[in-house]
Amino acid sequence: MTRRGAPPPVRPGSRTLRLRLARAFLLATLLPATLPFAPSAVARAEEGAAPPATTLPATPPAAAALGFRHDPADPTDLSIAEGRLYLRIRVDDGSLAAASVQIVAGGTGPARTGPARTVAGAAVAMVRQAQADGHAAWIAALPVGVHRYRIELAPMSGDPIAVGPYEVPSGVATALPWVAHGVGYQIFPDRFFNGDPTNDARALASDAFNVDARWSGPAPVVLPSWASAPPESLCCHAYYGGDLQGILDKLPYLAAEGVDVLYLNPIVDAGSAHGYDASSFLDVAPHLGDLATVRRLLARAHALGMRVLFDFVPDHTGLGFWAFRNVVRYGPNSPYWDWYVVRRWPFEPGDATAYAGWSGVGSLPQLNTSDPGVERYLLEVARYWLTVGFDGLRVDAPNALVDGHTFVRALRSAVKSVRPDAYLVGEIWSADPSWLQGDQFDSLMNYALGRDVLLKYAKGASPLFGGRWAQTQLARWTMGQPTAVAAMGFNVIDSHDTSRLLTDLGGGDWGDTPSPSALSRERLASALLYAMPGLPVTFQGDECAQLGQKAGDLERYPVQWDACDAGMQAHYALLARLKAGLPALSDPLWLAYRGQGSVLAFLRGAPHPGQLLAAFNSGTAAVPLELPAGMWTDAVSGRSYRGQVSLPAVGWRYLVLAAGAQ
Repeated sequence: MTRRGAPPPVRPGSRTLRLRLARAFLLATLLPATLPFAPSAVARAEEGAAPPATTLPATPPAAAALGFRHDPADPTDLSIAEGRLYLRIRVDDGSLAAASVQIVAGGTGPARTGPARTVAGAAVAMVRQAQADGHAAWIAALPVGVHRYRIELAPMSGDPIAVGPYEVPSGVATALPWVAHGVGYQIFPDRFFNGDPTNDARALASDAFNVDARWSGPAPVVLPSWASAPPESLCCHAYYGGDLQGILDKLPYLAAEGVDVLYLNPIVDAGSAHGYDASSFLDVAPHLGDLATVRRLLARAHALGMRVLFDFVPDHTGLGFWAFRNVVRYGPNSPYWDWYVVRRWPFEPGDATAYAGWSGVGSLPQLNTSDPGVERYLLEVARYWLTVGFDGLRVDAPNALVDGHTFVRALRSAVKSVRPDAYLVGEIWSADPSWLQGDQFDSLMNYALGRDVLLKYAKGASPLFGGRWAQTQLARWTMGQPTAVAAMGFNVIDSHDTSRLLTDLGGGDWGDTPSPSALSRERLASALLYAMPGLPVTFQGDECAQLGQKAGDLERYPVQWDACDAGMQAHYALLARLKAGLPALSDPLWLAYRGQGSVLAFLRGAPHPGQLLAAFNSGTAAVPLELPAGMWTDAVSGRSYRGQVSLPAVGWRYLVLAAGAQ
C-alpha cells in the first residue's frame, strides 16, 4: 500500500524512472544548497552511537551486473560533513551514464521533522567523483534531514535501475565543523623561539641522563646560542631554550600568516628535548614554562581565533616517570608492577632487555594499556588537559599500544565527554581505515597522503610519479575513506620526524642554499597540500624555506627567524588567505578532473558557481590545460579564462567558476 504523500513505487525501466533521472540534474544545483537540515539529526549523529544492524535491500541482478555497491552502515558510503549527508556508491568503471538519489518519505527510525517532509519525492543528481582500479565512485550531497532514499541508476546501455529503498542509520559518522576551515602549524617548542632565557638551564635537571644507568653518548647540553652549530645529540638532549613564552610571543606572527590551529609537540616534564619520554604527564616541563604560562598561551590563542592541540603519549613513559621508578625500586611488590611488561627484576633503568619499550628502546618503557589502572590514569590525563583548555589531542604511536583499538575507543569516549568538538588525531603513517570508523580517531596524521603522493608528484623527478599516477593515487585515497574523514584530514608532508619539505624537494641539506627551482617546488607542494580537503599542517620553519635532513635529526634545528625567506612567508600567507576566502577549499567534496603528463587537476566543491579547479604542473615547461565548461577566474591574478589556460612550469593555479558563465 502506498502511504499518503509518498511517491508510488517505481518499476525498473519505467518511464517515470527515466524522467526522474533527467529531473535530478535540474534539481542538483538547487536542492543541497537551499534546503535546511534537521539539527536533531546532527545531534544524534554527533553522539557517536554505534549504528544498529540493518538489513540491506536486495540488489537487483541488473545493478549487481554493474558492480554496484552501497551500504549506509559503512561510513565510507554515508557520512555527514558541512551540514550535508554525503552518499556514495561504487560501480564498475564505465558502467553508468548517470545516477541520482530519490528521497523517499517514511522509514522506521526516529521521526524526522521539517525538511524531510518538504523534500520527499525530490531527486538529487549524483556526480562521478573518481575512478581507480576498474571501479568508479559516484557521490551526492543530501539534506541531513533525509531518512530514507532510493538510488536510481542509468547504465551506459539498458534500462534504468532502481535500488532500495535504504534507511539512514542513527549515529552517522559526522565531521567536526571547524577542522575543514583551518590552517594548521606544528611547533616543536624547544626549537621554535626563546621567550624566557631564565628557564633554559632547568632542562638539565629533568634530563634522562640523571636516571639512565645504561647511558651512552654525550652528556646533555644547553646551547649558548640560538644559532649554535648542531651537536651530536641534536635529536634529544641538546637544548636551545625555546619555550611556551616564545610561542606566546610569536602568536601575532602566526595569526598574520593565517594560522588558526596549533599542534604542539609534548610540553610535559620529560627526559629529553623532544618530550616523548614523560617524567610526569601532568606537570609542565620546567624549561618550557609552567601551567600559568600554558593557560596564558591558550587564552591568547583562543582570543585570536586559534585552537591548540596537545600531544598525548599513552604508549610509553620516560625512565623518570614516578610509576616506573616505583617498579624499579619495589619490583613485583610495586602497585604499578602491571603497568609495565617486565621480563626480569631487579634491573637497571635503561636496560632494554629487562622490560618492553617502544620499538625496543630502553629509555621509553612501554605502558601496558590493557591494564585497567593504566587506562583509567591515562584517560584522566587526557580529560585534564582538555579542561585546561586544549582543543584536541594528537595521539602518539597508537598502533604500538597494547590492544590499541580498544584503548582508543575508550579514549574517544572520554575526550568527547569533556569536549564534543575536540579533535582526535592518531599518529598512523599508513592509510589504515580501521581507525576511522567513527568510533576512534577523527583523522590520522596523513603522511600516506602528504609524503607518499603529494611529495612524490611535486618532486617532478620521474614520469612514473606524474599527473596520471597522482590522480590515481588521490582517487584511491578519496574512494577509500568517508567524506567526513576527508573533511577532518590532518594533512602533513613533513614534521619533526622527517626530513624537511625543502630538503626533500632538492633544496639541499642544513647549511646549504636552496635553488630557485627547489623553492618553486615547495610552493607547488604546499599549494597542492592546501587544495586537498581537510586541515593543511605546516611544520615550523617551512614557511621560512628552512632546510634540514633527517640524518642527524637536522630537521629539528631551531627556526632561524633572522634568515626567513620573505617570499616563502608571503606564499604561505597567501595560501591561508585563499583557504579562508574560497568556500570550495573548505568543502569536503573532491572530484577528479585531469591527470596527464606533468599535469594534475581536480575540482573542489559541487558543480555550481564558486567551484574551484586546482591545477598543478610539476614539469619544467609551461603546458596548456583544457578547462571545464564555463568562465574560470584565477583566484590570485583575477584574470578570467574560458576553454584553456596555461599552467606555468613548476606552477599552480586556483581557478574559480564564475556565476552565470556556464
